[in-house]
Amino acid sequence: MSTSPETGSGSRPAGGTRSGGSAFRTVRTPRAADLVGAQLRRHIIGDMSDGETLPPESVLMERFGVARQTLREAFRVLEAEGLLTVRRGVHGGAVVHRPDGAVAARNAAVVLQSRGTTLADVYQARAMIEPACAARLAKNATGADVAQLREALRGTATPDTDAVEAIRALMGFHALIAQLAGNQTVALLTDLVRHIIELASEEQVVADPSSPTTRRALRSGHRTHEQLVDLIEKGDVAGARDLWTRHLEGSEDYLISGAARRTVLDLLN
Repeated sequence: MSTSPETGSGSRPAGGTRSGGSAFRTVRTPRAADLVGAQLRRHIIGDMSDGETLPPESVLMERFGVARQTLREAFRVLEAEGLLTVRRGVHGGAVVHRPDGAVAARNAAVVLQSRGTTLADVYQARAMIEPACAARLAKNATGADVAQLREALRGTATPDTDAVEAIRALMGFHALIAQLAGNQTVALLTDLVRHIIELASEEQVVADPSSPTTRRALRSGHRTHEQLVDLIEKGDVAGARDLWTRHLEGSEDYLISGAARRTVLDLLN
């Protein structure tokens, strides 16, 4: 497991070399911290479970043949990626976190902020992705999938259900649709926009949790979700796609009414 960067000797000047009319650029040697981080990343993703601890720093320094500063630089990169939490002290260590969509969603939100992306744009992205997930699920769903969807809807629209809890449960149903559709890439893309949409949805509900408008929206959402499960159970691909498209467009009208031009930056700050 020993790794150290090759320094080489007699390297060409940084400007590159021309030979036979072809231009060559200097090959940059990876930093030791990058090499260590790459090996640790593969080990975490391929071999470790959430909550496990990496070996002590002294052990890793010996295995990689690097100094403590280099190892800690690699740790900082992995911490930024959400794969580690480093705890100092006698009972400290580098605790592993399995990768999930939350970190990617936060990073995507930062990019969207920098571009001044509006909430309307984010909702339109969801409306382009999720109906295809509903249609795919209607085509391929098992009995277990249908049972899981019905369980996810339990208690989300009863009169005594807290409005914020209800909207969170309904958002969770959207995530489940993408997950059960069976394409991991699409499920991740859905997570990227859902993180922002959940914040916007909760903000809207928290602002007026007991109003007739909010209660009607929650009840209507619950009924539509139930109808979608019925269509999925029947294998009605076109019906599931059409219903989910109309639902998403209607949800957008309620959740960002008067705020379509608000940006992701407005929401996250």
